[in-house]
Amino acid sequence: MTPKTVLITGASSGIGRALALEYAKAGAKVALVARRIESLNEVAQEVRALGGEPLVLVADVTKSETVHKAVGDAIATFGGLDMVIANAGVGGTKHAKEISWAFSEQMIDANVNGAVATLVSAIPHMVERGSGQLVGVSSIAGLRALPNSAVYSASKAALSTFLEAIRIDLRATGVKVTDVQPGFVTTPMTDKNTFKMPFKWPVEKAAKVITERLQKAPSVIAFPWPLVTALRFARLLPNALYDRLVSAADPRGL
Repeated sequence: MTPKTVLITGASSGIGRALALEYAKAGAKVALVARRIESLNEVAQEVRALGGEPLVLVADVTKSETVHKAVGDAIATFGGLDMVIANAGVGGTKHAKEISWAFSEQMIDANVNGAVATLVSAIPHMVERGSGQLVGVSSIAGLRALPNSAVYSASKAALSTFLEAIRIDLRATGVKVTDVQPGFVTTPMTDKNTFKMPFKWPVEKAAKVITERLQKAPSVIAFPWPLVTALRFARLLPNALYDRLVSAADPRGL
């Protein structure tokens, strides 16, 4: 079913914004969560113009107290939440020789701690209602480690594992859990990448596919299929063979 009330983190741009606009078209009440008030207000205007009801909530997912407050405010304002989408995250690539703790901490705080804080904040409310859908936007990069993506791949794999575990735990409660695993999508985050991004999707296409598939509450939504198939096959390869194949992508790893 299409949710009537949705909370989306990272809603000021990229996939988060595109998802908000898709749900606005269905007349949903959409809680928009991000750090930048100016950008959120712009998205709120778009949501309103499409027939949705926006609620702007400023929060930094790396600060759990602001996330807890945002979720609580959305529940209080809307009278409940049918869906919570933990979408906020950051990207970036670095060779292992160049990884710093500052780089790692920032990514883990946003991609793991921020997403977990968002979802955990909504679990008691949904369990009490006996319904709801928890959604985390991870990545197909979490299926198997990629060159220069140690922290990013690890952060997305951690989120996927968390989503799988709570899906099992909440199975009998009426609360559904979905792990969204996109490939390359045209967003401000991927615009910074200088490497080739095969099978890259426009953000509008990605949002439409995600919202359509979420109606059936599957355990996983992964796309595009060529990359998903390749990475799932790669998980079956012996480490020695996989290492040789992917190291060719970065001469520094040889």
